[in-house]
Amino acid sequence: MGKKFLLIVSFSIEAALSAVLFSGCSSMFVVKSDPMVADVYYLDPKTGAKKELGKTPLEMKASVVKEAVGEVPSGGYFTVIVEQKGYIPERLMVPATRFGTLVTQLDVKLKPGTQEKEARVAKEILDHLFLAQKYALAKETDRAQAELDRILNDFPEFARALSMRASIYFAQKNYAESLKWYERALKSDPQMEDAIRMTAKIHGLESGQGTRVPTSTAQGAKP
Repeated sequence: MGKKFLLIVSFSIEAALSAVLFSGCSSMFVVKSDPMVADVYYLDPKTGAKKELGKTPLEMKASVVKEAVGEVPSGGYFTVIVEQKGYIPERLMVPATRFGTLVTQLDVKLKPGTQEKEARVAKEILDHLFLAQKYALAKETDRAQAELDRILNDFPEFARALSMRASIYFAQKNYAESLKWYERALKSDPQMEDAIRMTAKIHGLESGQGTRVPTSTAQGAKP
């Protein structure tokens, strides 16, 4: 199940990364689904409670969505859930930075069935990511890394967990280690925008200090 499930979850997260929100009056948050009518929820970034946004096809002003979701910590994520009875729910992680980007449409294709095991594993992964983010923001880095280990032990190439680990090392100014994990994330997902941007930033920082982080340590690195 591992590789097949990883592809399903990665697709869901990448779909979320293309869902862009910002507070301008003309910007809209659009969610469409197959089947046509499904329930749309979000998880409260502070409590993790599931709260309703509406039903698909959903069109809301981005400012209304932002107000409903509330304050998302800088560098954090919030989770959108699309579900319908008889289908496997989709849980999509949307970076808080997307509040400042031009809007695009989010299309979600739900898979028929009641594959409870895969749905449960998907929920567990997102729960671990949520806790890792929470602990990292509280500067409890050991606990944050432990939550990421729970994901990477089973899915060692899960790009979002690799990128989050890199961001923790970056916050600690451990740029060499941060670069290693960002490059691992890019190896898993070459289109990951955050990893591309941060890799360039680290190279720029090291260049400005008159040094260069060796990229050879990142090639084929293992946790």
